[in-house]
Amino acid sequence: MTTLASTKTSTQRGAAPDRVGVTAAALIALIVALAALRLGPDVRAWLDAPANSDAAQLAHLFLFDLNAPRVAAALVAGGCLAVAGALFQALTRNPLAAPDLLGITGGAQLGLLAAMIAPQIVGAASVPLLFVCGLAAAGCVAAAAGGWRATPLRLVLAGSVCMLLFSALSTLLLAFFEQTVVGASLWASGSLYQPGASGLTSALAWLVLPLAALPFVMRPLDPLALGDDAAAAAGVPVDATRLLAMTVAVGFASVAVAIAGPLSYVGLIAPNLLRQVRGAKSSKLGALVPLSALAGGALVLATDSAVLALGLDSTLSTGVAIAFVGTPLMLAMIRNGAAWTGALHAGQARETARRGTRAARAVRAFSALPWPVLAAVLVAIGCAVLATGASIGPTMLGPTRWIDALTHRDDIARMLLDLRAPRLLCALLAGALLAASGVLMQSIVRNPLAGPEVLGVTQGAGLATLAALMIWPLAGHVFLSGAALLGGGVTLVITLLFNRRHRYAPLAVALTGIVIGTLWTTLAQWLITQQSVQPARFVVWLVGGTYGRSWGEVAMLVPWCVLALPVLALVAKPLDLLALGDEQASALGLPIAVLRPLVLTIATLAACAAVAAVGPVGFIGLMAPHLATMLGARTHGTRLWLAALLGALVLAAADLAARTLLAPREIPAGVLTALIGAPYMLSLLVIETRRDRGRGRAR
Repeated sequence: MTTLASTKTSTQRGAAPDRVGVTAAALIALIVALAALRLGPDVRAWLDAPANSDAAQLAHLFLFDLNAPRVAAALVAGGCLAVAGALFQALTRNPLAAPDLLGITGGAQLGLLAAMIAPQIVGAASVPLLFVCGLAAAGCVAAAAGGWRATPLRLVLAGSVCMLLFSALSTLLLAFFEQTVVGASLWASGSLYQPGASGLTSALAWLVLPLAALPFVMRPLDPLALGDDAAAAAGVPVDATRLLAMTVAVGFASVAVAIAGPLSYVGLIAPNLLRQVRGAKSSKLGALVPLSALAGGALVLATDSAVLALGLDSTLSTGVAIAFVGTPLMLAMIRNGAAWTGALHAGQARETARRGTRAARAVRAFSALPWPVLAAVLVAIGCAVLATGASIGPTMLGPTRWIDALTHRDDIARMLLDLRAPRLLCALLAGALLAASGVLMQSIVRNPLAGPEVLGVTQGAGLATLAALMIWPLAGHVFLSGAALLGGGVTLVITLLFNRRHRYAPLAVALTGIVIGTLWTTLAQWLITQQSVQPARFVVWLVGGTYGRSWGEVAMLVPWCVLALPVLALVAKPLDLLALGDEQASALGLPIAVLRPLVLTIATLAACAAVAAVGPVGFIGLMAPHLATMLGARTHGTRLWLAALLGALVLAAADLAARTLLAPREIPAGVLTALIGAPYMLSLLVIETRRDRGRGRAR
């Protein structure tokens, strides 16, 4: 028996390297076949052309300056991103870690924009610049998440929040330097023909450094898979190993980004696909990293070859095509959960209402008021904010000028009010709708991360509205509302369908929303590159704002807000019962099967109505419910009106700051909400991390 057991074990050990070798041979054969199909005609034309003839020069140009560098760029970019993903996943022990989800490509994009805007200060958009910016982004994510040992949920949330923050900063720069819009959008959507042969050679020279350091990183990373204590017992300097591995991974990602831009999901998909192969699943990094490089290169090369074969290279960039290929793969992997079943339910976010503070007592006192009195108080607060905000600007309007404007005796004051008041009203109404939508989504999905921004609803509504504006620039409000509703509804349905198996686990829902939202954002950037007229206008609209809003948008939002009041009042009590749990709610007679889709439909309608009016403004639907809970809101009736009030005030403050901070230039209000909301969410993550560490020490 002992002999049989030892023979079986040795056979299994020998089978794993064989499977790894077969997998590597298959990937190499695929790459060689694709490269032969791509370059074979050019090689034949170059060999057949007479020496020193025009045909020979043309064949040489096509082969060595265009097609061969593009094939090499696909292999290098895909391989580098896959290696970076494998290293990040190893050092974090988190199969969801990747350069794009950790915000590293967003930091590199800021470096690229800085190089475009001020090359005399920061230099050219070279690998060292992108490396420094990517390393700073990685440090920001690690600090917000509490280090690389953070739970998968916290790490993904910190990366996505940083990514949104970097995107907002990039949009702010583009709003002031419009001449860089098309180039930046082309780079952001991912393209293999940007650097040319000389740029590729320069990037490959910088690749020598991370390649030389890679063997010294892989060996100490293997014991980390057993845990920090086991690795330390084996003599591995854990913190130094993590720092070196992060630096090397960022180096690989910087080379890839310099060559082809931020190609989405390659670093996440390639290592996780290989983990599904028997033999490669349990392989050490010495086998997994080279296999990941081959898989990443093959994925990018195959996608780029398909784009060329279909004749879409003049309109569809490789990055957009990879997003089309990668999104279904990512959604299938999330749905199956084979690679990260334990991670999906790890790190459930917690939020508690503070009961003893003065703010909490004031909230409870307001909640005890009869609803007509409470409604009157909220309307009075809105009128006070409107009067104050419309009075502030480069030209201040006092009470006398208000009276003169309303009595038609001061035309200038009346004109200023016609410019300021509608956009401020739009901000108040849209902010309230987005915040209420966030409360409903978080309650139904039972996920504090389930705001319309994280679920991709605002990105879907924004893409649909952007496409409608490009197709029909003079589209009416009804048409735009319908387009926004279609985009947001499709996104929400996809997100929920793919997460029924995991019972809407926070990490699964957040990751699905991020994946779909990234696809919509990539498509929106690609649409902007196809728009030759006023691309800056669409870039600014894509981040959301109140610039140029008129009474027409106000008239579109008012009916939605009026309809929302009785609807939200009716669903508040059922949501309180649902918070007790499905079993108890069903025992109390609550029709859960009807309530969930109904409330999610209401939330989607509210978010899409706001997006149609002010664009996909971020963080309001995610931040306002958390603020309401922190102020002591315990029941849904209180959370809904308090979150709506806070969302309206935050977006109104952003509108006021947008038109006054850098007047006469205007900052998009969506950028300001991101600049407010991202640090707020990151600070919440830091506070939660310290609280968890305090609990751990107390035990």
